[in-house]
Amino acid sequence: MDRRTAARAAACQAALRPLLLVAALAGGCDALPDLAVTHLDRGDRALAEGRYGEALAAYAHAHELAPHDPRVQRAQMRARVSLMAESPARVAADALEDVAYEAEFLRRTEKDVDAVCLTALGNVLARRGDREGARLKFAEAVKADPNSYAAHAALGALLVGRPEAAAEAKAALEQALALRPGASGPLAGLGKIKLAEGDVPGAIERFVAALKAGDDFGTRLALGNARLQQGKHVEAAADLSRAVQMDPRSPEALGLLGQALLGAGKLDEAERALRASLELRPEAGTSIALGFTLSRQKKSLEALDVLERVLAADPFAPPALFGVGMANQDLGRTEQALAAFRRLLALPLEGPQKQAVADLQREAKGRVEVLVAAQEKAASAEEKPSKAKR
Repeated sequence: MDRRTAARAAACQAALRPLLLVAALAGGCDALPDLAVTHLDRGDRALAEGRYGEALAAYAHAHELAPHDPRVQRAQMRARVSLMAESPARVAADALEDVAYEAEFLRRTEKDVDAVCLTALGNVLARRGDREGARLKFAEAVKADPNSYAAHAALGALLVGRPEAAAEAKAALEQALALRPGASGPLAGLGKIKLAEGDVPGAIERFVAALKAGDDFGTRLALGNARLQQGKHVEAAADLSRAVQMDPRSPEALGLLGQALLGAGKLDEAERALRASLELRPEAGTSIALGFTLSRQKKSLEALDVLERVLAADPFAPPALFGVGMANQDLGRTEQALAAFRRLLALPLEGPQKQAVADLQREAKGRVEVLVAAQEKAASAEEKPSKAKR
């Protein structure tokens, strides 16, 4: 073969190479093993029913048998993007870049997936801290498909906890619940809105309903917190114990459990939970609860040490002032106790904790009266012997 003929042959092969690759892939699709087809079918059914973990497992088995088949790869992408759209917390942080790429890829190459892909992209932005960018993506997803459960649920979840957007959050969650009755996410979100509105029984009703769809750490924690606010310490402790079992290193769950156990009178258990919480994350409310627990255990010096550290950071913390007064009173340090109680009584009644401060001031006033009366009685008893000597 001369040089010119060889060059033409090489050019022809180069031109044909992409076509040959397509043909090879097509042949691979046609030759997909029967067991791989079974895995794909099972994955497709699971994906359609929202069982994303099962779908991913089925597609992974299909991938083992046909690692280069494009249908398998697309199926895995659809499952990951759907999981990101509906359950973003289940996607690892190091997978966000891949999922964002897959969502953009599917939007450009497949039909009727805009809402799911936009919701997934919004959740990626939310996980990265770009809440406004996420909100825009969710709004775009709702516009693309007004009947998208994932889009409404994600928008509502994003806006829960933002007072200025409470009405929008509620509307989105209610729409999501209408599209999928009994769905745990929207029920839990509506429960949080009820709790913020001060409707504790309404919040508990929704949290309980959400847990019927499946146990969840965040919902269990919220239910325990709501029952704690109701003063139902034993029930709150049961829910919060379950939350701690699900995440033993959650300082919030441990702290709330300690407060519930304190209210239930289980002081040794409360102390252990509160100390475990503080080891993970120092927090004033948890320290105050520990101080009260130690005081009730008659560990007054330890209680003072904990509570005075709180006052060093916030000299006007009402519960800490009351706790310091109570511990000093137990130790017989009348002047120090009176000083703490009087500082508490001098605080203005204002802000969201107004009622709690008023309750502490009422209790402090009673203790001041008892201490002052004891001082006057002691002074009177001292005067009598001195008069008799005259």
